[in-house]
Amino acid sequence: MKKTVITFLSVIVFASGCAKSVPKCSDSRVTDLVAEIADREMKNQIGEADASGFKYTVGAIRTTATNEQTGAHECAAELGINHEPTGDSSDLQITYTVEVTDDGNDFYVNVFGL
Repeated sequence: MKKTVITFLSVIVFASGCAKSVPKCSDSRVTDLVAEIADREMKNQIGEADASGFKYTVGAIRTTATNEQTGAHECAAELGINHEPTGDSSDLQITYTVEVTDDGNDFYVNVFGL
């Protein structure tokens, strides 16, 4: 598989729900959004048809900092990228932040290093 480097700095994804506190870095809602952001960026980079065979996993998740005032988390992880048609895979080190809106009803995820 040809290595594709995704070069954007940050994407913000809004998630609805009742997130009264900031979800942890390893929360499935957060990691699902990280994978969704990676998928969206891959589609932007190589086109929707070519990106359809890629699947993403988020592993080796670490909380690197938590803001005591807001509860926002800074996270690091390994993004596994698997190209199912060929079986090729690679890992990418990424960072992301998770923060909740002031009303506590929604949260944002910002991903860096894709």
